[in-house]
Amino acid sequence: MAEKAFHSKIRSFIFISFGLILTFILVLVAIPISLFAPLGKTMAAIEKFWSGVLIRFSMMRVVARGMEHIKHNKTYIFICNHQSAMDIPLMMFYAPKQLRMIFKKELLYIPFFGLVLWLLKFIPIDRGNREKAIASLKKAAKRIHDGINIVIYADGTRSVNGELKPFKKGAFLLAIDAQVDIIPVTISGTINVMHKFGGILDVKFGQEVHIIFDPPISTSSFVIEQKDELKTLVNSRIAGNYEVIKHLSKITDKNLLDKVTRFEQKQHSVRAA
Repeated sequence: MAEKAFHSKIRSFIFISFGLILTFILVLVAIPISLFAPLGKTMAAIEKFWSGVLIRFSMMRVVARGMEHIKHNKTYIFICNHQSAMDIPLMMFYAPKQLRMIFKKELLYIPFFGLVLWLLKFIPIDRGNREKAIASLKKAAKRIHDGINIVIYADGTRSVNGELKPFKKGAFLLAIDAQVDIIPVTISGTINVMHKFGGILDVKFGQEVHIIFDPPISTSSFVIEQKDELKTLVNSRIAGNYEVIKHLSKITDKNLLDKVTRFEQKQHSVRAA
């Protein structure tokens, strides 16, 4: 048992190290390209290569459905649930469109990485400042009108227990403001590949993962005052799909379960105080 755990940690170390080296090399290639064509075919090919290699190296057994709903001549906001850091390469590889994410502004201050996010036209948002957050959404709306597809993890942070988290309103304000169709996306299983509370040596290989792209939802008939109705509609689509594939997100690792239990108890105490 101890030998198996040791081998698992060695594989995890190799995976993380390889992922970092691959990312660094491709970033060096991407920086000069991003100065002239951050959304061109060459950059799209680099992103597909990067995400595809990570998915294959993690040995994820991916079942992807619904890509036929996505038209290549249209721009969308992809709204999905969030389970793991592996959601990012999963979305980049299987979405038939080049994507840009809205991310928390703190990532901009990570040396080198923050520069790359800025060069590639990812959109930072200050979740602690309402006015700045609204300004970021306005900037995202402009990017969408320029033909950039946006992906938003509407629950704002990764799930720790395999349950869907409440969706935040920002994604739906943006969709109505930009008057662009929404593609609801449901992800299940990545939580068991790289858990939020797992260490860098706790990657689980060979996990089954499902990603479902729903038919687009038009926002043309919605006004800002109906943002909650739109949120409910998208949430119901994702929740309905998730019920069918939720079993893939059941956490069986005892150490992780203990961490999740302690975290939930702490959150409950904070809310009760």
